[in-house]
Amino acid sequence: MENKKIKEQYKHQISYFGDEFSKVKDYYLEPWQETYVERMKSYLLDKNYKNKTLIDIGTGLGYIAIEAAKLGLNVIACDLTAEALDNIERYKKKFNLSNIKLIECRAEKIPLRNQSVDYIVSNAVLEHIPEEEKAIKEWKRILKKNGKMMITVPIKYKFLLPLLVPIAFLYDKRIGHLRRYDLIELKEKFRMRILKYIYSGHLKKFFGVLISEVLRTKRLAKIIEEIESKEEKKRYGATNIVVFFKK
Repeated sequence: MENKKIKEQYKHQISYFGDEFSKVKDYYLEPWQETYVERMKSYLLDKNYKNKTLIDIGTGLGYIAIEAAKLGLNVIACDLTAEALDNIERYKKKFNLSNIKLIECRAEKIPLRNQSVDYIVSNAVLEHIPEEEKAIKEWKRILKKNGKMMITVPIKYKFLLPLLVPIAFLYDKRIGHLRRYDLIELKEKFRMRILKYIYSGHLKKFFGVLISEVLRTKRLAKIIEEIESKEEKKRYGATNIVVFFKK
């Protein structure tokens, strides 16, 4: 039986994100989402990726799943919340995509066979999972030999700018983050070859996105994304780390 803390964590996650995803009315890509899609294409997918299988664990807004399906991959989108999957079902119809399978499940208990997927994407998920070790073991179980994985997690407080530490702390509590990471820790936990790592979410991006929202323009956000791409190896001052693994 699950302990009380695990139950409470999942109850909070389903409530919080179910409410968030129920407010989504249409599909569109923000500049930062476009950046994640480009990273997926550049560092995760092989040249002969078409018709291979990608699972988007904790699909959330669904943009990775949708864009991967548009590229010709067979996509599995899984999430805790029915609201997220309902949205993707609508997008499937909108874009006439028949190559997406939806699964409502937890990230540490995925109903797939051993070594059944070629690619795994899990952005902003691992930090929410109570039984982290089980989740990592599960992801490695379903990933084929020589398969690749792309994960994004929040970086440890010691690498944040001091100004952002209190904000990050309050954000973590509100959204349900249980932990933060650094590259060494991720390497030890996953025990897989690291192909690429990227630090993102630097201060200029934080303010750029904020101003873009106020002014209701994507142009500034796109410029900020271009600027930040030149700082992807800069750890201090970042808020997230993106890591690409190979099994």
